[in-house]
Amino acid sequence: MKALFTGLLFVLSLSAFSADSTVDCKDFKGNVVDGSITRLRSVIADHKGNRTQVLVTGVITEIKKEDHSGLAHQKYEMKVDKDITLQIVSNLEFGRIPLVVGKETTVCGEFLRVGQGMVHWTHFDPHGPHADGFTIMNGVLYGDKETPIKNN
Repeated sequence: MKALFTGLLFVLSLSAFSADSTVDCKDFKGNVVDGSITRLRSVIADHKGNRTQVLVTGVITEIKKEDHSGLAHQKYEMKVDKDITLQIVSNLEFGRIPLVVGKETTVCGEFLRVGQGMVHWTHFDPHGPHADGFTIMNGVLYGDKETPIKNN
């Protein structure tokens, strides 16, 4: 009975955050970021700077080889509109995301002008110069805390 109760608590804790939950993507000033394609197109077209916080939802189209030069990162491409594919870079110190091609994913992070565009800082910033970001996949929030890298 105790094992059943413990298992039930575990399942409930996993479902505590669902896709229906509201998690705001905020810029460095604390303003909630508009996640529309119109805003993303505006950010891509604005060539003044890179440190613009974006909120994007799309489908993973390609999982790239992990980058272990310097800080370890997962890298993948995500199609967010018919003509926009972004590279997403996620620091492994803030958790490994179970990437799957074809999965819908929501990412909050800093936009950089690399290729068609890159989103990085998709996790909280423990030191403060960047706005906190995150990733949501299958209703699970990633990047909200620092976690040790697990060797495979």
